[in-house]
Amino acid sequence: MSLFDLSHFKENCPVEARNYFKEILNKLESIERRLDSLEKKS
Repeated sequence: MSLFDLSHFKENCPVEARNYFKEILNKLESIERRLDSLEKKS
């Protein structure tokens, strides 16, 4: 399964898909906070 092949999620697991995207968004927010922290230090 390729990284962008989401048909499995769309067809079989809407709850799993929602959790998958929430996890990605949480990771992005975490990265954003780290970048903000680094910018403040420099």
